[in-house]
Amino acid sequence: MNDTQWKPLNNIDQHCFGCGPQNPNGLQMTFAASDTQLRSDIVIPGHLRGWSHLVHGGVITTILDEIMGWTGIYFLNRFLLTKDIKVRFRLPVFIEEPVSVFGYIGAHHSDNQVTLIAELRNAKGQLAAKAEGEFVLFSPEKFASMNLVPADHLKHMEGMFSAAQREHETCGSCA
Repeated sequence: MNDTQWKPLNNIDQHCFGCGPQNPNGLQMTFAASDTQLRSDIVIPGHLRGWSHLVHGGVITTILDEIMGWTGIYFLNRFLLTKDIKVRFRLPVFIEEPVSVFGYIGAHHSDNQVTLIAELRNAKGQLAAKAEGEFVLFSPEKFASMNLVPADHLKHMEGMFSAAQREHETCGSCA
């Protein structure tokens, strides 16, 4: 993973618990993409601890789910929702210590279902938690028809798709 070139991605939803940079209580995850993976390097704040100085397991699960969601949206150019997630905790994760999270496609089962994988590694590079999730894929039209996102936000959210990210990079007037 050290030789991989990582391209930073733009966060879209400013208030999302996982990735919103304006959510003071959230994780404020940022993402970068390689040809086959997404990555997020974060330090989990103390207010998200479980007991003592350990990160709460639900927070770890949220981090893994967030990177898988972004992975699916970015690489498959589709909206998605988590159908099922299985998390295996291998090592303790401590608050206020840096971790790296990686997401990649496990299997593309059909036009509307994919398995995504996420790995959380501690500062020593050790695998601390791993998740496998089943996700349902949606077209923008289907997603809009479900009324999960206001219509005026839907087009803006499509900016998370890889094609839109690449277009943004080459747009001289975008800032």
